[in-house]
Amino acid sequence: MENRDSLIEVIRTLYRWRKTIRNLCLAALITSVGISLLLDNYYEARTVFYPTSPRLANPELLFGYTGQVTDYFGSDRDLDRLAEIARSREVEDFLIERFRLYEHYDIDSTAKEGEYKLRKRLRKQYQVLKNKNDALEITVEDKDPLLAADMANAAREKINQVAQRLTKESQRQLLAAFENNMKRKQAELERLGDSLRRVQEFYGIYDVSTQSSQIAGQLSAAELEVIRYRARLEVLEADPSVPRDTLAFIRANLRAFEQQRQQLRSREGSSEVLTVDRLNEAVPRIAILQDMHYQARKQLTYDIERYNQIMATYSTDIPALLVIEAAEPPPIKSRPKRSLIVIASVLGTLLFSLLAALVADAYSGLRWRDAFTD
Repeated sequence: MENRDSLIEVIRTLYRWRKTIRNLCLAALITSVGISLLLDNYYEARTVFYPTSPRLANPELLFGYTGQVTDYFGSDRDLDRLAEIARSREVEDFLIERFRLYEHYDIDSTAKEGEYKLRKRLRKQYQVLKNKNDALEITVEDKDPLLAADMANAAREKINQVAQRLTKESQRQLLAAFENNMKRKQAELERLGDSLRRVQEFYGIYDVSTQSSQIAGQLSAAELEVIRYRARLEVLEADPSVPRDTLAFIRANLRAFEQQRQQLRSREGSSEVLTVDRLNEAVPRIAILQDMHYQARKQLTYDIERYNQIMATYSTDIPALLVIEAAEPPPIKSRPKRSLIVIASVLGTLLFSLLAALVADAYSGLRWRDAFTD
């Protein structure tokens, strides 16, 4: 019963203050409507994109030298990398300079806190978000819907350029390393070629296989001729009817072939006279130099091919992001929500008025002067 009486008393109090409450709510309504109408309209433009995989710039994948399946979309790390680029000062500076934001936001560029105020304003209206589908969103708010769309698209293109530049800088460093390596290997190849030519000129050997066969054939032929002429000489010397001139001729031929055999077996020789010993001495040296020259030429050929692949990749325009949705001028404003402002103002005023009426009625009989004096 007591609670019921209290509730009735509250209703009576509010009823007595009804006109005041009504007037305050009307005043709040009119004021909030007027203020909300004075607020500028802001339009939000949005662009959505995914990162591409950095592996697309890998020469092995580009030229099909690997059996791995190409994944065109990047990972979460690639998404975070693009987000960091999007929030970087380089992108902010680009937007400030291109769209002349000092003038657009009416901020004095010469003021001490001018840059701070500009960047604070820009970061408030330029947002980089990762949405629920793991895509990157760039939203730009501005009073001009066309400018908002242009800024969002320009920021996305700048992000793409910066990401591409970072990749190409890595490729450029790799190309420089390959260039230095190829110069070193080219010099080594020339040195090995000079050494091989000097050894070949010193021994007079230019085709090991052919000249080895020739030396072996000459030595075998000389051996056979020596054996043949010795046998003939032994037979003819036993026959007294054989003329002395014939025997002298046979002895001369025998000595000639013996001398030829001796020369072929001799350790001494020159570039004009190739001996078996010089051939055996030269073959290992020439073989080692030829093998080293072949390996150096093979490695240099591989490096040149690899360099050309990286250069082709470097010259190819591989995007760092895949655009899902380009920003377009928004047809409707994003803020202010005038209806919400008016409703919130009226409701807030109503609640405050009700509370104020109850408090005023509860302490209406209190003598405030006596309450604050002893």
